[in-house]
Amino acid sequence: MKLPEFIHLAQEAPALGFLLIGGYAVGVHGYTRPTFDVDFLARRSELTQWKRRLTGAGLSLFAERTAFAQFSQGGQSDGLDLMLVDDPTFERMLPSAVTTPFDDASAPVVSLDQLLMLKLHVLRQALPHRTGKDAEDVEMLLRRNKVPLENDHYRTLFLTYGNQLLYETFRRLLRRE
Repeated sequence: MKLPEFIHLAQEAPALGFLLIGGYAVGVHGYTRPTFDVDFLARRSELTQWKRRLTGAGLSLFAERTAFAQFSQGGQSDGLDLMLVDDPTFERMLPSAVTTPFDDASAPVVSLDQLLMLKLHVLRQALPHRTGKDAEDVEMLLRRNKVPLENDHYRTLFLTYGNQLLYETFRRLLRRE
């Protein structure tokens, strides 16, 4: 399965709510890079339904934690990672999603601000296996979208979901000489 098939699978009746995040969302917001899986943000309350639907479609659950469930297809096919959030968080994020076509499917994609929030949250955790990729994503999203970091909105976003060090680091990287 590829991204359009995952979208169709989620939209089968009864539809399961999701927002596209990760590498495909980064691409929608202006920075295309290789990605080897599909990432959906989903309601934790629907995890049982997701498991049933995905395993019924031939995927295998290979990792599960409170905030994530990861599914594999084996071979060279894309896997699907679910980032799990509570219902109120999902409902707050849904209205600003951008519906985007992908071949014969369309999916709600997190907004640029929400994508930055997710990336900053991960960067704040300083996970060695994630830092390089997520830092590059943030830098390129900021550059490609000409995000004004001096703006109070973005300063607050960085300080709320990241920290002062991340804010200052990206300000230095993006400083116009």
